[in-house]
Amino acid sequence: MTKSENDRTLPAITRRKMLFATTAYLSALTDHTAPGASHPSSDQESIAPGNVLALWRAWYDAHEEGKRLCHQQQRLETEVLKSAGGFPVLQLEIPGEDKPIVVSTRQEIDSWLPGDAMAEERKTARSELAARIKKWNVADEQFGYSRTRHAETQIAGIEEASANTLWEAPALTTSDIIAKLHSIIETEDPGSHFKERPWPQLRIILADLVRIEHPA
Repeated sequence: MTKSENDRTLPAITRRKMLFATTAYLSALTDHTAPGASHPSSDQESIAPGNVLALWRAWYDAHEEGKRLCHQQQRLETEVLKSAGGFPVLQLEIPGEDKPIVVSTRQEIDSWLPGDAMAEERKTARSELAARIKKWNVADEQFGYSRTRHAETQIAGIEEASANTLWEAPALTTSDIIAKLHSIIETEDPGSHFKERPWPQLRIILADLVRIEHPA
């Protein structure tokens, strides 16, 4: 990296501010066509192939919903863990094994504790695992952890499909290029942590494009 490139390397807080400013700029351009962040959809048939800004908005809504669901499922997982007393797994002390074996199904118990000689241990392990699974399922139903995790998985698929459609769409304006570059940076380096090439340079280019298109 040359001295001039080093001079233009943005500190972390400035990088985030730059991305926030880019998001605000693109949101202002797309508010009138926004499908609504609370109901992102993979159905993009109503969006013209060349409408890059509308495609960006579809991706951005899914991206934001994905982040919300990710934080929600992490919080709910903590609640379920506290309520259930741990994950629905069991540690088995197996003769000849240096460390306990973690099992999560009856089949795994049967595999690790086979034969008549292990019948009592097998029965006890099955009963204990079943009790832990029951406690987990009760807590899961109460807090809705699995439902949220399923929703997060679904929105991740929508976000990926939206991003691919956006990146493949032809850019016709500077704002289109800003939208595509912004989504790539947010997708691949969401925390703006990458310092190796090409990420600092891409962030600088994005800042240049926003400044050109929307001077302060």
